[in-house]
Amino acid sequence: MSRRGNRTRCLALASLVLAGACARAAAPPSGAASPQSLPASPVAVRTVPAPAPSAGAAGGGELAVVPVKVTYVLRALVPSLDSLFPARDSLTAARCANAGGLVCHQYVYRREPLRVRGNGNRLLIDTDLAFRARLGVMGGARVASCGYAPEAMRRATLSMSTALYWRRDWRIGAQDSRLAATLQDPCLVTAFGVDASNTLQGIVDRQLSVFAAQADSTIPLVADFRPLADSLWRSFLEPTALDTASSLWLQLEPEAVRVTPFMGADLNITTTLVLYARPRVVAGGKPMVRARPLPPLALGTAPAEFSVPVTVELPFAELARRATVLLTEDTRNESVRVDSVFVRGQGDTVLVDLAVSGALRGRLGLVSRPRWDAATRELRLDDLDWTLQSRGALSRVKATLAAPLVAFAVRRATGGGRVPLGAQLDSARAELLTKLNGTLAPGVVMGSSVRDVQIMTVSTTPTGIVVRARLTGQSGVWIQ
Repeated sequence: MSRRGNRTRCLALASLVLAGACARAAAPPSGAASPQSLPASPVAVRTVPAPAPSAGAAGGGELAVVPVKVTYVLRALVPSLDSLFPARDSLTAARCANAGGLVCHQYVYRREPLRVRGNGNRLLIDTDLAFRARLGVMGGARVASCGYAPEAMRRATLSMSTALYWRRDWRIGAQDSRLAATLQDPCLVTAFGVDASNTLQGIVDRQLSVFAAQADSTIPLVADFRPLADSLWRSFLEPTALDTASSLWLQLEPEAVRVTPFMGADLNITTTLVLYARPRVVAGGKPMVRARPLPPLALGTAPAEFSVPVTVELPFAELARRATVLLTEDTRNESVRVDSVFVRGQGDTVLVDLAVSGALRGRLGLVSRPRWDAATRELRLDDLDWTLQSRGALSRVKATLAAPLVAFAVRRATGGGRVPLGAQLDSARAELLTKLNGTLAPGVVMGSSVRDVQIMTVSTTPTGIVVRARLTGQSGVWIQ
């Protein structure tokens, strides 16, 4: 199986737990942890600063910040909540409670669909209830009813809100639940000459209280973000080939993960997973991967877009090798022959040294300032010219070796003086989007786009020409 296929399968498997539990589970699956067996987690996950933007201690590159906005569609939570609060049920005398001098013999209800929405960091759940009851006096045999035909069923409104927070085990936690059960119609038991509304209020209050406690325990069971975060982390660890020969590799080198607090907006709640990495492009065979576990959960902030710096280097050694082959052949019959070519960088300048023999022995030098052509997305070396010292040396002999000849050879060695680094940047862009796009599992979709590829600097080092670019865009996951 291909590397991309393995990554896709890994992402899909890791995300299946979250999607499946939210989309179809009516109750925790057999063998799953009960609410009591979930690991205890402090209410507050501490806030930790982002890694420093400069190079890391291990010599990594510039910091990349990749925020992945996760949108949790709240209707995915409804099946699990429905299982806790059946749409209709009947409580017999053994399950009714005594209150206000009355005995509850039977309580029957029918509820409307649960309405679930988010507002800030709170999850809001409410529904409308229709109910009826059979009641009697304590110590008496007579039973009277409330809400049975020909009377209409009595109505009540039930609502709860709970604050969502990050648990240290990467699950959504729920706390600070606030409950409100309001009877819309009184329950007058005329046969006994009493108002049984308080009795029914107590029953509805307990019904809502039990549901709220169960909901607070169930939400962490079905909303586990660790598989999603872990799959993204492992995907970032895996090197990606940027060419068909697998000789150039993109390493993202993830360093840390942060999350933002949950925020609700009507039908969704959102959070952002922020991955910090130090990407670099490596030539040669596939780099070794050092397995590193997902870091501990910590809170942080998230930018609106991801920012991934990419550095592409054109090695001088390869440029010199190609130019040597071309120039030794081209000057074989000239009065000044080129035996070898050496290329190095100094500041913003490329220095080309020629070891020559024949009418002139020693070294000649040429200089060029590489520039980025934004229109063609190419690195250009098209202004190569002799240094003053070399120009003077050539003028003192009748030499046929001219700068245009050398420049032509260098251009041939670099594809016409144009290095199409745009293609390498496109490969980096495509592979980044491969990591950040696709259907991870049924109901779990990841989508990303690169808005811009900006060339930041073109410079030289002693070993090559370095183009530093930055990819910006947006990434998100939708769980529905």
